[in-house]
Amino acid sequence: MNTKRLNLILLLTIIIFGNPFLIIKSTALTYSNPSTTPLWSYSTRNQYVSAVDISSDGSYITATSENLVYDITLKANGTLYLFNNSISKEKSPLWNYSIENNFYSLAISGDGSYIIAGGGYLEKIIYLFNNSKPTPEWTNFVGGWVYDVAISDDGDYIAVAGGQRNKAFLFNTTESLPIKEYSTTGLTLRVEISSNGSFMAAKSSAGKLYFFTTSNNSLDWTFTLSGDISASLSMSADGNYIATGGDKVYIFRKHSSIPLWTYNTPDYVSSIKISQDGNYIVAGGDYNDYTVYLFNRNNSIPEWTYSTGKDIISVAISYNGDYIVAQSRNNWIYLFNKSSSTPIWRYRLDGNPNVNYDYGLDISSDGKYIVAGGRHQIYLFDRDVVVAPKLIIPGYNLFFMFLIIGIMLVSSVIAVVLKHKKIQRNLPNQ
Repeated sequence: MNTKRLNLILLLTIIIFGNPFLIIKSTALTYSNPSTTPLWSYSTRNQYVSAVDISSDGSYITATSENLVYDITLKANGTLYLFNNSISKEKSPLWNYSIENNFYSLAISGDGSYIIAGGGYLEKIIYLFNNSKPTPEWTNFVGGWVYDVAISDDGDYIAVAGGQRNKAFLFNTTESLPIKEYSTTGLTLRVEISSNGSFMAAKSSAGKLYFFTTSNNSLDWTFTLSGDISASLSMSADGNYIATGGDKVYIFRKHSSIPLWTYNTPDYVSSIKISQDGNYIVAGGDYNDYTVYLFNRNNSIPEWTYSTGKDIISVAISYNGDYIVAQSRNNWIYLFNKSSSTPIWRYRLDGNPNVNYDYGLDISSDGKYIVAGGRHQIYLFDRDVVVAPKLIIPGYNLFFMFLIIGIMLVSSVIAVVLKHKKIQRNLPNQ
């Protein structure tokens, strides 16, 4: 067969049968997803990032890292970092503080003035820091893993989940002894506090949700959740609304133990956040549910959903709900606008995060800055830094493309050789 004709047939084969045979996606020429680049990242070296948090205006970022296995030969198994985003875009910590064991939970006040960190494993201690110095203002031995901490906007009040002590504690920054103690059934896993410290919520391993007015000595009400128990818990700034998750998304008003509404999810809710103004709720699914859900507080039907293809580790939302971020177990973070389920951008982190509970993400009140914990990197992102999609050809099955191109090249070479031999045979004998 004529070589040109053979190559033409192969080319027509690619064109005609390309979609089912050579193209993985629906179109050969595809665009990459919009991406971003971090403003900066900071390496924790061999330690794993365990928690991150950011002040309301994005000026201060705090993070902790740890060795996953306690090593008695090391002087430091846990480290706390403080960064000042307003000073420089080239980042090294303002200071850091190390402990022999590890930090498990972390929170920074809205104004960035105070940081509260809780220890786990052998530590069982809470540490209060002023942002001006790398030594604690005070410490307190809680007596159980400090699974969660929360702090009021001005830093005056601190809520602590006392783990095995089965207590939720309320502290004032001026003294190391708790000013209130509230008992829970089961391990105290999560706490939340309103922006002025007037209201507090807690959640236990027995699937119970507790709500307190902190000026009182007893709880206001309790509610038992159904199904699988997740540790997700969030509260609006004024304390009027509480969001939590089990095998459902639950929304409560502060004055009632009867849910405002619930929404059934395929699996348990790994992370939930309510916007500080109380109008929007973002939730992330775990295990068999790889979905990010956005709700308006007034409707139990999601505004939109988005599947990441892997379970959600952490979610966060800006003050008025305009911007949402989510972190998935397959190393990606996603930024959304509340009006669309299509990500504004996404970014692949340095590895599978090992953050505790949903401590992997936080966002400033205006949604401008996002802090994320990767495997060994702390990242700061600017919402508005978007890398435009690029034209790519990952849709083609490259093996088959190269195979066909190789066949065309080999057939061309064979044809040239055969033609040359034919010419040689037809030459007259000298």
